[in-house]
Amino acid sequence: MDGLPFAAIVLLVGVFVRAENMLAALLLCCLFGATATVALPGGAPITPAVQLLPFVVQRALTERGLNASLRPLAAGAGLWLALLVLWGVLSAIFLPRVFADATLVRGTDRALMSGVQLLPLHPLSTNLTQTAYALGGLTGFVAVRALLAAPGRLAKFADAVLLLAAANVGAALINLAELYLGVPSVLQYVRNAGYAILVGGEIGGLLRISGTFAETSAFSAFSLPLFAFCASLWASGVRKRESGVLAAATLLLLLGSTSSTAYAGLAVYAVCLGAAAALRALWATPRFGAVALLLWSAAVAVCLVLLLRPEIGQRVLDYLQLTLVRKMDSSSALERGSWNAQAWQNFIDTWGVGTGLGSARASSYPLVLASNLGVLGVLLYAAFLAHVFFGATQGGEVDPIVRASRRAVLAALIAACISAVVFDLGLAFYAYAAAATCRERLRRTSTGAQHAIA
Repeated sequence: MDGLPFAAIVLLVGVFVRAENMLAALLLCCLFGATATVALPGGAPITPAVQLLPFVVQRALTERGLNASLRPLAAGAGLWLALLVLWGVLSAIFLPRVFADATLVRGTDRALMSGVQLLPLHPLSTNLTQTAYALGGLTGFVAVRALLAAPGRLAKFADAVLLLAAANVGAALINLAELYLGVPSVLQYVRNAGYAILVGGEIGGLLRISGTFAETSAFSAFSLPLFAFCASLWASGVRKRESGVLAAATLLLLLGSTSSTAYAGLAVYAVCLGAAAALRALWATPRFGAVALLLWSAAVAVCLVLLLRPEIGQRVLDYLQLTLVRKMDSSSALERGSWNAQAWQNFIDTWGVGTGLGSARASSYPLVLASNLGVLGVLLYAAFLAHVFFGATQGGEVDPIVRASRRAVLAALIAACISAVVFDLGLAFYAYAAAATCRERLRRTSTGAQHAIA
C-alpha cells in the first residue's frame, strides 16, 4: 500500500487542527513510525510525524511569534541541543571526508546497497538523512516548547500522551488479535516505510508483539516511555484512573512482548527509580504512598505464589533464560555485538573525534554517540540531558507532568542504550524532553492533587 492516503490524512490534520490540539496530533503521528507518507529518491521515507512537523512549527510561530518561539535556544536544554545538532551537521559534512578510509564502519547507503555492511569510511546517504532527522528533532523540541508556553497547555500535553498510550495499547491488541485469533491483518498496511519487517514469530510459546512498528524491539522502545509517563502520573494522582489503567495495560504488553529490550529496560528503569528513592531518603524523611504500598503488596503476592506453586517460578526462570540469557548467544546478538565493537574501534581510529553523524551504526546509543560525534558530541549530549532532568526544578518541587516527562525521557534513553542503532530517537522523545524543561508553578487543590498552571 502506498503512502498517498496517509499523506492526505496528515495534510488534512495539519490544515484544520487548531494549535491547542496540535500536540496530540503530533504525538499520535509518532505512533506510525513504520509508515511512509512519501518516499524520497533513494527510498528514504517521510513518516507522518515528520510530515506534520511544518504545521506544528507554523502553529507555534502564529501563537508565540518568532522571537518568543526561539527563546528556548538562548539557554538551557535548547541551547545545548542546538550546539549538539550544529556539531552533528558539521561532522556529517566534514568528518567522513577528513577521515576517509581511515577506519571501517558498519553503515548503509540506500542508493547503493541494502542492509548494513562493513565498508571504508566515506560520505553516505545516511549522513544526509540523519542530519535531517537531527534538525527535525531540534525543530520539534523548539516548536513543542513554544506551544507548551500557553496557559493550561502542559495539562493538554499530559492528555495527549495518555491518548497516545491508549492508541498504542489499541494497536497492540489488534496485533494480538491478528496473531492469536487469525483476524485478517490490518496493521500490515501501516508498515509501508521499506524497513525490514520482523513481525510474528514466537519465543517460549508467546507470539511477539510489534503493534504498528516493524519489529518487537521498536514497539518496546516506544512503549517503555509511555509506561513511565503513565505510571508517574498515576503515582502523582493526576488523571489517576486513566493513567493507572494505561500504565497497567502497557506494562502487561511489555511483559508479553517477548522483547529483551522490554525486559532489560523495565529492570534498569526500576533500578533507577529505586536508586533515586534511596538517595531522596538520605536527605528527607521517607514517605510511603500508593507506589510503596503497591510494590510491597506485589512482593508479598509473588512470595506467596512461589511458596504455594514453586513450579511457576521455575517456568518464569526458564522463560527469562530463553529471552535474555540464551538470546545473547543468538546470531542476531553476536552481530549486534560486532557492531558495538566496530563502533568503539571507529572512536579509537578517529582519536575521539568521530566519523560524522550518520556514518556508523552501533547497537547501543552511547556507542552511536561516541562513534559518530566523538567526545565533543558526548559532552554536548550530557549537558542537554542535565538541563532536561534538572533545569526546571523550582524550590525543590517539580510539577507532576514535568516529572512524568522526565521519566519518559529516562525510559527512552534506557531503551536506546539497549538497542538503538542510529542517533535519531524520534519526535516523541523530543516532545517529552520539551515538556520536561517547562518551568511551572504548582497549585494544590482541596483533594491534594497537583496541577500545573502557566
